[in-house]
Amino acid sequence: ASADDDSGGMVVATSYEDKPTLQRVYPAFEDTLNLLQNCDGTKTIVGYNVDATQINQTLPSNVLQSNVKFHRICWNFPCTSIGRGQDGQNDAMEEIKELVRKFMVNALTFLDNDCGEIHIAHKTKPPYNQWQMEKIAMEGIYKNGNVPNFEYKGRLVFDKQLLPPYTPRKALDRKSFPCHDACIYIFGFRRASGEESTIPCGEGEDAGNDELSTKLSPSSVIPVTTQLINNIAKAIKLMPNTL
Repeated sequence: ASADDDSGGMVVATSYEDKPTLQRVYPAFEDTLNLLQNCDGTKTIVGYNVDATQINQTLPSNVLQSNVKFHRICWNFPCTSIGRGQDGQNDAMEEIKELVRKFMVNALTFLDNDCGEIHIAHKTKPPYNQWQMEKIAMEGIYKNGNVPNFEYKGRLVFDKQLLPPYTPRKALDRKSFPCHDACIYIFGFRRASGEESTIPCGEGEDAGNDELSTKLSPSSVIPVTTQLINNIAKAIKLMPNTL
């Protein structure tokens, strides 16, 4: 999550686990921590034992005391607390849905009312597509009663190549998992025409709660065709030092 402050910006990175657990499970944890704590021009705060369903009680005290409102709140691959190395399974689906609903209720209180957005990265292959992320997240928002102008804006492809050196990790396990099918679901306040947004108004594949059939304009996307994939594959083969 990030927000503006007098130093030019702030990032709060959180973990459900405590620091000793992260140090024990993930060999590269200290390297990641150093990267976070040495972002030029950006104030970085790292929080441990942060519960997504009790954000207002478990965020670091200095964040809570600052009364900061975030421009972006991001959660990659939400999952309930499960055994080491396990993936979210069908039998835990309802529990995970409720986790997302509670997270949205909590996150909304920390979101900037003008430009704030909540980003949730999630896999879309079966059975994960059965979660209906855009639906259950908004159900969480509705628990707050009437939230004017807050909506599901749409989704973008989650490309971890754009986030080096990000690697998704399994819970309490250094193993990774494939995320080529993942998308980022984006929720936020409706803005006036011309105001900057991650997904411009009306351009999201599923933009708006009542506009799930909205189509992208021809200029918004390049259609993925067999020929396009073949051309990309040929181009990659011509690149030096490519695995």
